[in-house]
Amino acid sequence: METISDSRMLQERIKSAKIHTHFESHPQGFQLRRYQKGELLTAPFWPLGHFLFILQGRIKIYGLREDGSSFSISRGVHGAMLGDMEFARRGFPSFYTEALEEVLCIALPIEENREVLQRDCTFLRYLLSCMSEKVFMFSMIGRSAQPVEEKLLTFLREIQPDHMLHGISAGLMQLHCSRRQLQRVVRKLCEQGKLEKTGKGTYRLAETEKGG
Repeated sequence: METISDSRMLQERIKSAKIHTHFESHPQGFQLRRYQKGELLTAPFWPLGHFLFILQGRIKIYGLREDGSSFSISRGVHGAMLGDMEFARRGFPSFYTEALEEVLCIALPIEENREVLQRDCTFLRYLLSCMSEKVFMFSMIGRSAQPVEEKLLTFLREIQPDHMLHGISAGLMQLHCSRRQLQRVVRKLCEQGKLEKTGKGTYRLAETEKGG
């Protein structure tokens, strides 16, 4: 993790991302941070001392079972925030968050701002929105009885902000199916015009499917 000590760049990023619209108070201590691909932003074995507002780059949030296998909670791009659960629970993170590519984010100290943020209704509404979105994503993907085709379309339509499938391997973690199942479904949806191939292993939900 790298903290970027460029105050002008920090203020420009705060303004362009409209970070202050999430607050009616004036929290202090904003930082600009950069994480490299594969680096962990959060993990259950260390405390998360800052809210992290994702400005650029993709992340994945996942947990590990006792046998070492992983299960996905969500994927996010710019606009996501980390630290909502930790603020509410006052505990260590429950899951891992990994940078899928270079990630740029705004960091805000949690404890130093806790007292003022607990009285900030605008921020608390935003916090609730972030938490409910994570619960919604987990519940949608967790419908094991749902056919893979329906789960994939639901994932791309309702959960993935850019409506993109960034590789078959990424889909396997999200949809909990076999590679063969997912490849067959992707091929079928492409033939039906519901998916559009955008590159090697990447697909986008067709415009006609985004509205449900």
